[in-house]
Amino acid sequence: MSQSLGRKQKSNLDKAIDKIFFEKQEGRLCGQHCLNNALQSQMFDAVDLSTIAQTLDEEERKRMAEFGTKTKEYQEFMRKPSSNYDDSGYFSIQVLTQALKNVNLDMINWKSDDVRAVCARKDPTQERLFICHMDDHWLAIRRLGPQWVNVNSMLKRPELLTDTYLAIYLQTMQAEGYIIFTVFGELPECDAESAFKSLRRDQDGKYIDELMETPGHRLGSTRSEVLELPGGGPAEPKNSTEDIRKQREQFLQRFNKSSAAASSGDSPNSSIK
Repeated sequence: MSQSLGRKQKSNLDKAIDKIFFEKQEGRLCGQHCLNNALQSQMFDAVDLSTIAQTLDEEERKRMAEFGTKTKEYQEFMRKPSSNYDDSGYFSIQVLTQALKNVNLDMINWKSDDVRAVCARKDPTQERLFICHMDDHWLAIRRLGPQWVNVNSMLKRPELLTDTYLAIYLQTMQAEGYIIFTVFGELPECDAESAFKSLRRDQDGKYIDELMETPGHRLGSTRSEVLELPGGGPAEPKNSTEDIRKQREQFLQRFNKSSAAASSGDSPNSSIK
């Protein structure tokens, strides 16, 4: 008897999801996890990032020393702990920016006047990687082939996002206080990208072989869209459309609430979940 009998076969979409490199949160190493999840490989470890931080500290010390090592500012700088890293695993924006620069990638503030950032704001779906930061937490949103994926290390698993959901998601994060960066340059090739590129879609953009829901994921209007299922188990197919509708309504309500608070001058302090 075939061993496959009685055992549900994985769809090609499930197989593609399995190929996504995903580091889960450990301590305060979200900066490391963010970079590795963004680049889809174990590119950096804490030692690598600490070395970059120490180099940045030394460069800053040399600049300040040019005005004299007896100045109040220099003495105060030498007394203070590093602003680029600490023993808990925290790494600064400068460290992540330099780490990406070391692999020929530019991390540009989404709100900057840089022409690339302006284009990214007009149509974020044309970009390939966003890195977001708030309250010392880093996360990445990466496009793999035609599919956007949230690879936030605080999640249980990677989340698939539609193009429409991505645009709203970024707006909501910005309203909640996240600093958003767009990453430009040639990203390293990865197995997950090839897997998602090979998936077949119908004329509406839906995955042809993904007719049934898998735990934690549902089909969206044009691409797979994330949906956390109660208890982490698969939902009944008959609830698919209704659950997706409810999820979108809840997300839009949260988005409108955040936007209203931002426009009134309030500073929302809730975080993306």
